[in-house]
Amino acid sequence: MNIKGIICLLCVFTIGAEANIANDHWSVKSTDKQYNQVLTTQPKAAINPQSIPVSQVKPTEKLGPTVTLKNAQPQMRKSLSSRPQAKSAGTDVWVYDANIFLHDDLDYDGYFHHFSVDLDVDTYFVHAKVYARLYLGLGDDFREFHTTSDFVVDGQSSDDVFTVQSELLSGFRPDDYEVLIEIYDAYNDDLVAVYDGYDDDDLYLLSLESSDYETVYIEPDVVVIHGGGSLGILCLLLLPLLVARRL
Repeated sequence: MNIKGIICLLCVFTIGAEANIANDHWSVKSTDKQYNQVLTTQPKAAINPQSIPVSQVKPTEKLGPTVTLKNAQPQMRKSLSSRPQAKSAGTDVWVYDANIFLHDDLDYDGYFHHFSVDLDVDTYFVHAKVYARLYLGLGDDFREFHTTSDFVVDGQSSDDVFTVQSELLSGFRPDDYEVLIEIYDAYNDDLVAVYDGYDDDDLYLLSLESSDYETVYIEPDVVVIHGGGSLGILCLLLLPLLVARRL
């Protein structure tokens, strides 16, 4: 193999390594809300949780004694290489609807780094306690960006909507992502429902990027120089000569 071929292979290897690093280093901060009360704010990252200050984990108001945190420390990611299936068909808990709201696009390029998910989970029971894992994916490759606290589902009411507000901090390149949601039984951790773009178009083709990809252009200041005295008069006299020379 000649030197040119070796250089090309090295370039491909370097680009691939950089892509893997970009995919493996990311961070997200999310907040849970239900009944207009903040339940908890937690960061999630693909890096060692010790590198994230515990002070960033801010449990605030709780919705009674039934709401608990799944993890008191910054959460490590879970990834999926294929779409999961609930353990049993015809489960007593299901996702009735999910809505996505895109909030912040600082550089106006059509890609947002701040978004929220409104999740309406229903059950045949009077009450059920569950928690959710939320993922962002491209194709069938998904990265978990948040695990919620436990929350209560009140039958088939539409008043128990659970909201997750998320801010993509780093590691998500501009692209059209899909949100995948897993619902787990809070008592035995069984996966009881899966909801994704195949179930709801609102979860598909979401134009997102992390805030480290938000490039805000700042227009430079315009400096105006006010000339005066003989120099200003000289410039006015020379201007017709320059125009005539161009002609």
